[in-house]
Parts: sequence; structure tokens; C-alpha cells
Amino acid sequence: MKKSIVLEGYRSFSYKRLPMGILPKKWVTLRVIAVGICGTDVSKILSNNLPSNHTKVLGHEFIGEIIRINGYSNDFCVGNRVVVMPIMPCHKCEMCIRGMENLCKKAEAIGRTIDGAFSNYVNVPIENLVKIQKDLLINSYVLSDSIAVCLHAINLAKNYSQKRAKALVIGDGSIGCLISWLLKKQGIDVYIKGIHSANCNFIEKFGINSIKNLNQDDSYDEIYETVGRKQDDTLNECLKLIKPGGNVIVLGVYDVNYIYPLVARSLFIKESRLVGANAYNKNEFLDAVNIIERNIQELSTFLTHVYSLENFSEALNKVINKDELTLKVIIQPKIC
Repeated sequence: MKKSIVLEGYRSFSYKRLPMGILPKKWVTLRVIAVGICGTDVSKILSNNLPSNHTKVLGHEFIGEIIRINGYSNDFCVGNRVVVMPIMPCHKCEMCIRGMENLCKKAEAIGRTIDGAFSNYVNVPIENLVKIQKDLLINSYVLSDSIAVCLHAINLAKNYSQKRAKALVIGDGSIGCLISWLLKKQGIDVYIKGIHSANCNFIEKFGINSIKNLNQDDSYDEIYETVGRKQDDTLNECLKLIKPGGNVIVLGVYDVNYIYPLVARSLFIKESRLVGANAYNKNEFLDAVNIIERNIQELSTFLTHVYSLENFSEALNKVINKDELTLKVIIQPKIC
């Protein structure tokens, strides 16, 4: 049995004991060490229209310790600490064959179609594991999924850009701050616009310029929109401030039925590009793990709050309200 947070409906969840289920061949059971609360988890908890095949146990940003393996593995054994790539592409469709497994229509995912890690135990495929070291700051690897998302967006911008000297990030959540940090590491002059002063003050410590009000006379080679939801202000700002020939990369997750009133002429006049960035591929996830390994001390500061599984409601409220410095909020289930 496992103890899990089970989604019951709009902003409603319970703390239950659930069966572990049958462990498939070439899968492992992990004791969950830490799991992050993602913005997409929050949007699902606040939603009334999840698909019928969606799991009620969320949580896809996690690390764990192997306690059981079904089958033989040359690479892993009981006791290994691992971070898990949650995306499970089919490896057979056109998108997968083209190396774009992040766009696989048949993909499953831990925390989406398969029970996630808002539990003390979780079953996952061996092929989705990446071994990590038993470091005092091991919880930093919870950021692997978020950093991989940011890397994918940055790589898309590189594919299109002739010049990458000055970037703007709109949104000061964990994705906005992480992508700003990554861009700064690449030597880009980075500006971030956010509404949470504590988060903006935090990211300024890494040499990133925080701005409250955008100057309409300024312009940027690339802009990353990380807010999404159901509003047009941020995208409108992006299209006004992008340089001719520049790229607007959209990471923000917009509501399912939201229709953006695009002034298409703005794209034509500037010959700019509006590009969506969806998840990442496995190589980008592996790159993210390596980045954490090399910068674990710095990245550990992005973990701002830790709660037990039993205090999930308090953790969720912290993510929603952001009444102080709030970047990545993590859950640490108790050892049973």
C-alpha cells in the first residue's frame, strides 16, 4: 500500500491509502524522497474538466530511492537514488522517429496518465531513470523537469536566432527565474519582469535585471513568456517589444479554451516569430541533470519551501498565494 494525495475535484483532494498495483516488467518501485509542486499540478487541482483517463494522483517532478526492481538491470540496483523523467513516448510514431518525442500524441506520463509521486511510493519504468549522487543537496534534482523545459525553449530560440545578445523573461515564477538563470549562464544580457518583489529580488542576485514597468522604446532579441493562463497582456507586451527578426518563445500554459486575439500584422511588419515550447526530449532532460550536478549549491536556493505529504494543503496554498519568496515548493513524504 502507499499513502497518496488523491484529487477529488475542484480544489478538493484527500489523503488515502492506495494499492501499489502490479509492477510491470522492467519497472521499479521507488520510495519518493522529494516531489515538486508544478504550476501544471496547480492548474489541474483548480480545474473541473480533466480528461477521464487522467490519474487522480499527480506529481511528476521527483526523485526517489529504488526499493524493488522487476527484472534484471545492468545500470540500476536496489538502493540507487534516481531522478525520473516523467514523459513516456511511444518511440514509434512520426514525431518520435523525427526526434520530437515531446510531441508524441500517444505518450503517457507519470502524474498524468499514470499515478504520480504525490505519494510515499511510486512505480516507474527503468528507462526513465537517471542515477544521481547521494548529496546533502539531493533535493535540487527535483528541478530537472523544470530546467529541461527551460532548455527546450532556449534551444528552440537558438534554432531561429541570428543574434542572442539581449533577452526578456516575462513572469517571475520558478520557470521564469530558472530560464533567466540559464540564459545568464550562457552570457545573455537578461531582463525579467514580474509582479512578486521577493522573487525578483532573489533572481537579481545572479546578475539578472529585474524591471517592474516595461519601456515601450526598448526591444529584445528574444522574449520568453512564462505566465500563460487566460489573458492577453503578456503576449501583447512580447509582440510590442520584440526586435525585427526576433523570437517570442511561449512556455506559459494557457487555458484550454482561451483564444488569443492576435494582431497578426505585428508578426508581418517585424518578421518576428511566435513559437510554442512544449516539454522537452530525453537529451534535454539529461542535460538538465548534468547542469544541476555542476551547479547544485546555487540551484538548491531555488527550493524555497518543504512540506510533508500530510501538509499538502498548506503547501498548495503557498504555491497559489506567493505571499513571500516562493519558487519551487517541494513535498517530502515520510519514510514508512
